[in-house]
Amino acid sequence: MATQDLRSSWAITSRHLIASKGHLPSPLPNEALDALHQMDEFLDHNELGLALEEAEFLGNLCHSPPAFWAELQLAAENMGLSEASSRFAARL
Repeated sequence: MATQDLRSSWAITSRHLIASKGHLPSPLPNEALDALHQMDEFLDHNELGLALEEAEFLGNLCHSPPAFWAELQLAAENMGLSEASSRFAARL
C-alpha cells in the first residue's frame, strides 16, 4: 500500500474510533474514564489496533449502544480485521 493510501486509511479508521466516543453513555463510571484516557493515548500515537481494543473494552464496560459498535465495526473493517468486524457487527 502506498504511503498516501496508508495515511488515508489511518485517517478513516481514526475518524470511526473518534466518532465511537460520541456514542458512549454519560456519565461514564470511573474505570471507563481510565479506559477512555488510554484509548485517547493510543489514538494520539497512531496505535489504532490498540485503540480499537481499548474501545471494545470501554464499550463492554459501559454497555454502549449499537451506534458505538457500528463505528467500531467500520474501523475494524477498514483495518482488514474481519474477526473483529464480525464481532462488532453482531452487537448491532
